[in-house]
Amino acid sequence: MDYLKVDKEDAISFGDAKVDLSMFECCGFNIAMGNGGPEIKEAADYITNDVNEDGLYNAFKYLKLI
Repeated sequence: MDYLKVDKEDAISFGDAKVDLSMFECCGFNIAMGNGGPEIKEAADYITNDVNEDGLYNAFKYLKLI
């Protein structure tokens, strides 16, 4: 983010495991995949569908990126 000069508030993260929680701390909006564990879902701003059920696509639509 430093290299691209992107502010935390403008960064979006996607995670599905407890190991992704540190990434969530660096981003302004955090999305948990539906197949993710309870820790990541609790920390998320939005929970999308399972990765095998078009979760990324649906999150991008929710965020109006596509």
